[in-house]
Amino acid sequence: MTDYHENFMHKMRFYRKRAGMTQAQLAEYCNVSNGTIGNIECGITKPSFDLIIKIADILKISPAEFFKTEIDAHYQDDYITSGQFEILSDAVHSAVNNALNTTFRDLKETQFRIEHD
Repeated sequence: MTDYHENFMHKMRFYRKRAGMTQAQLAEYCNVSNGTIGNIECGITKPSFDLIIKIADILKISPAEFFKTEIDAHYQDDYITSGQFEILSDAVHSAVNNALNTTFRDLKETQFRIEHD
């Protein structure tokens, strides 16, 4: 197995997991069998160029990411899954909405006096 092939299979697994996807989910999105994705990640099968592009698109990365020589280990754990992002996004939206509602309610109850020069 070449270094590029081994690098590709490790990165594919890394980016798939970062996206919060199982092999079966990725296979379904790519319209290939679950075994195909498993074989690629185990280094048994080499994917076609078209499949590499499709996988990269689904994982929301550039196809070139698969061929970079290393992933900076410092940043590997800094990613969140799409599910974690949705939970965080919902919490932020809820907090912002609550703060805005409180602010507008307080403004509505506040009496202003306008002075003229």
